[in-house]
Amino acid sequence: MFDISHGLRKISLVIGLGKSGFWVAKLLNSQGKRVIVLEKQENDYLKTLKKELNNIGIEVFLNTQFKYEELSDFLKSIECVILSPGIDSNNRTVIKLKDFGIKVIGEIDIGWHNLRDLNWVGITGTNGKSTVTHLLSHILCQNSLIAPSAGNIGIPLCKFAFDYKDNEKIDWIIAELSSYQIEIAHEIKPKIGIWTTFTPDHLERHKTLENYFNIKNKLLKKSEIRIYNYDDEYLRNNANNLENGIWVSSNSKNNKKHNCDFWLDEQGYVIEKGEKLFNSKILNLKGIHNLQNLLLATAAARNIGLNGKSIENSLKNFTQLPHRLETIYKSLYMEIINDSKATNFDSSIAGIKSLGNKQIIIIAGGIIKKGDSKLWAETISEKCKGVFLYGENARKLKEILLKNGFKESIFIFNELEELIPQSLNYLKTRNFEVLLFSPSCSSFDQFKNYEERGNSFKYLINKYLKIMKAEELKIFP
Repeated sequence: MFDISHGLRKISLVIGLGKSGFWVAKLLNSQGKRVIVLEKQENDYLKTLKKELNNIGIEVFLNTQFKYEELSDFLKSIECVILSPGIDSNNRTVIKLKDFGIKVIGEIDIGWHNLRDLNWVGITGTNGKSTVTHLLSHILCQNSLIAPSAGNIGIPLCKFAFDYKDNEKIDWIIAELSSYQIEIAHEIKPKIGIWTTFTPDHLERHKTLENYFNIKNKLLKKSEIRIYNYDDEYLRNNANNLENGIWVSSNSKNNKKHNCDFWLDEQGYVIEKGEKLFNSKILNLKGIHNLQNLLLATAAARNIGLNGKSIENSLKNFTQLPHRLETIYKSLYMEIINDSKATNFDSSIAGIKSLGNKQIIIIAGGIIKKGDSKLWAETISEKCKGVFLYGENARKLKEILLKNGFKESIFIFNELEELIPQSLNYLKTRNFEVLLFSPSCSSFDQFKNYEERGNSFKYLINKYLKIMKAEELKIFP
C-alpha cells in the first residue's frame, strides 16, 4: 500500500516507467504539475530512473500494481491518469477511474498538446509504419527541413516537447503511432495521416478485426490529408468506409482501373497523376512492400512541397532501419539477414518474398499472434529449404508447417542461442544461400522487444562465426 494523499495540488498519475512514462513525467513536472509514477516492476535500471525523477521532485513507486483498490482512497486527489500504451483501455481499473470522472489519456496526447502548433505527419499500419516514418524523415531532413521521427519508432513525443524551445525550429514531426497509442490518444489531429497496411494483429488486445480497424481509422479520420496503400487488400476492399484521400499502388494497372494518385509504371518509375518523378530503383531496399513504402513517403513529401528531383536525390544515401531485412553478414556464397522486426506472419511473408528465388533457411519463434498462419506456412513451403524453431510456441509453429504441407527439415530448440551454431552449420554444409532470422512472432517470451531480440541474434551470429573461423564472410557493423 502506498500513500499519495498528502499535498494540496492535484496529481498527474503516470502509469509505467518506460521511455514514454519517464519523459511525460519530466515534462509535466517542468510545467509545475505534481507528478506521481507507478511501475509494476523493480530492477536496477528502474531504480536509477526513480532516483533521477526523485531528484527533481517526482514521486515514484516501484513494484506497485495499477489497481483501483489501491487508488480508491485518493481518487479526489487525481487530476488525470497518463496510461502506458501496454495497458488495455478496457482494463477494469481504467473503466472505474473513467466512471469516477477521471481523465485517462496517453503520452501521445500530452505531446500533441505541447506541440500542436507544429506540422505533424501521423503514420500507422500493421506493417511498414517504421520504414515509412524513417524514410519520410530522411527525405525531409536531406532537403534542409527539420523533421525528426518520433513516437512508436523510439523517441517519445514528450521528450521533444520537453526539449523544445520557442526559438528552435521544427518543420515537421514524423510520428509513428501504434494502435495501442491511438486507442488512448483523443486529441491528435495530424496535417497528414498515412495508413501503410492492415492485417490481423494485436487481436488478443483489440478482440475483433473491426475494432482494430476502427482504432487505426480514428487517426486517419482526424488527419487533414490522408494517404492510403491501395495494394493492401483490406484497405482496398474497405475504401468506401474510409475518408477521401490519396491512394498509391506499386501496380500500374491499378491506376488505369481505380485512379490511384501515385503508382509505378512498367519500367519502375514513380508516377504522380501521369507525371514521371524518378525511378524507384534508386531505393536500394528489397521487396515489393518497400516500393509501397516509397510511394507512401513520396506522396507525403510531394504534399509537403518537395519536387521529384529533390526526393530522388535524398534517396541516394538512405539506409534501412536495423532489424528489418538487415544484412549482417555476406560473402560470395551466402548471406545472413536479421529481420527481427517481423513480429507477425504477414511481416514475415513480405520479408521472405522480398528475397526472390534464393534458397533460404529460416529461423522463427516466440509467441504466436493471430494472423494468416496458413499463408505463412505456404510461403515457407515454397521458398525455404529448412526451418529452425525456438521459444514458447516452437511446437505449435511446427504443427502449422506440417499441416500446410512443409516437406523439408524442421529443428526445434528452447533458446535462440542453442540453434545458432546448428543453423550456421546447416547453411554452410548444404550450400544454401540465405539464413533469414524472421521470428514471425512477438518477442515477449524471451526478450523485452524486437530490438533486444535482433541485437541478441547479431551478437550470437558474430560469436559463433568467430568460433567457426568463417574465412570469406564480410562482417558489417
